[in-house]
Amino acid sequence: MKRNAVLLIVLACAFAQTSRDAYRQAYREWRQSDPNLEAEAGAAGAALAPRAEQVAGAAAKYGAARAEFLQQAASAEEQRLAWLETPPDAPSAMIDQNALSMVTSESRAVKRTADSLAADPDPGIKQLRTMLERENASAVALGAAIEQRRRAADDVKSANASVAGSQMKAVDRYHAIEQDMRQAGGSSGAESVAWAEYYVSLASGARGASAAPPAAAPVTAPTAVAPAPPSVAPVAPLPLVRYTGAWTYPATGGLFHGSEPEFADLVVHENNGKADGTLFARFKLPPGSSGDPVLRFDFSGEFHNTRNQVFVLETSDGAHGTIQLIPGPAFNLLEVNFQTDPRPGKVHQGNFVLVKK
Repeated sequence: MKRNAVLLIVLACAFAQTSRDAYRQAYREWRQSDPNLEAEAGAAGAALAPRAEQVAGAAAKYGAARAEFLQQAASAEEQRLAWLETPPDAPSAMIDQNALSMVTSESRAVKRTADSLAADPDPGIKQLRTMLERENASAVALGAAIEQRRRAADDVKSANASVAGSQMKAVDRYHAIEQDMRQAGGSSGAESVAWAEYYVSLASGARGASAAPPAAAPVTAPTAVAPAPPSVAPVAPLPLVRYTGAWTYPATGGLFHGSEPEFADLVVHENNGKADGTLFARFKLPPGSSGDPVLRFDFSGEFHNTRNQVFVLETSDGAHGTIQLIPGPAFNLLEVNFQTDPRPGKVHQGNFVLVKK
């Protein structure tokens, strides 16, 4: 029974390794397939379309490989839960050396997997590595409890209670890890669709930019003055959906620099190339600080043909400043960088990454 459980875990780790290699290779092929695509979008014209289609295909392949990797990792969690949920009073109650060896081997395998992902820049994989590190910590704690029980075989009843408590805590953590993996795998498909729409929009914009302007109407009199062409709102090089919508600071694992947000909600609207939005946030202040942790401001301005968009802001107490919206490496991430006129006891600058709701 125990040998079968070990074999299932070893096979699951082997499948996860294969899937991870395919995912990482697909990611490199996507990012290296046409690195100058976006930089040359304004001048490439209709010739950009086949290039965008090729990159879109590579992005779709990456999304599928990533989803497969996450689903296989979630299946491996199910195998771990199968033996972890065995009651400690069962015949295979984890009181011998075989159980300890299995936990130790699993802990090493999880640590190797987490270490292999250390250099991966993808935010989804960084989150996965954090979950794997938590899993490894749970396995180490469980192994310590098993070793303690094995050495205290003369008091089985007391040791059973200790192991059962650690075992149930580990089961709860594994359940949470499995659910996070399955949710991440499901969102990978939606992200792939969004990337495909982005490349289609990029190609369409290039074709529109390369179209010849209509011929000007002839002047019928020497004194006639041609009317000035209507102003056209600049279009950002990325889809506006990368900036607009509702965004929030994650409850756990958030990235920030400077003041740490306790929560942050950002809403950005677009109308005829112009943006307006609101940020409402509460920050964690140093112990003993008498400052105001709450910040709220409105901002507005035009979208420009740059990746990073900058708008003027005004806080609820009249301070002025700027906010910079920076699209993240994933479609659902947005970096916010703001600064305002210093006011006593008020947060006047911040930098953090938000997730799209």
